[in-house]
Amino acid sequence: MNTYNFQNKMFSTLKYSWLAKSFTLVVLSLLLATSTHGVQLDIASQAWPEATASPETKQILEIIVTIEKGIEVGESDGGVRRLIPITGGYFRGENIKGKVLNGGADWQLQRPDGVLEIDALYAIQTDDGAHIIIHNQGIVVSPEVGSSAPYIRTTPKFHAPKGKYDWLNKRIFTGSIAGVDNGQAVIIRVFQVD
Repeated sequence: MNTYNFQNKMFSTLKYSWLAKSFTLVVLSLLLATSTHGVQLDIASQAWPEATASPETKQILEIIVTIEKGIEVGESDGGVRRLIPITGGYFRGENIKGKVLNGGADWQLQRPDGVLEIDALYAIQTDDGAHIIIHNQGIVVSPEVGSSAPYIRTTPKFHAPKGKYDWLNKRIFTGSIAGVDNGQAVIIRVFQVD
């Protein structure tokens, strides 16, 4: 077989293979489109699965984080940015306690709508020597009319080493933050969502 005939035969095979695949896709699309045409799904009258119980929470950790005065970055994309250096502290919980390591920070964004975004990244060391990274994100919303307290909620995520504390990697948590009167620390309470 000469080269010209071989190339023609290959081109012809590829062309028909491509056409067959395209035809199949068109037919399947038409079947799908016509199978629901004129049929209105009435999901409102269908029986819904029984609702699961609402999630419950339990406090698993209390962290006292010492901080320095904030550093104003200034107006930038999305609002005014600042960072709050984390200098140390300590924590305790059920079967876990230790200290907060120096060197973390809370990177904050004051949005134009008045909401403060929290994005803290820091590390803790347990009393038995394990190091755990905490990435805590959340929001602070000024008090609504008729309320005296701001809305402050976070979603801490833990990065613990395999072993005794890796259960922290396998749960969802929520948290609250309260300031200490002197402004040099905050109290973070962490709740496991069950």
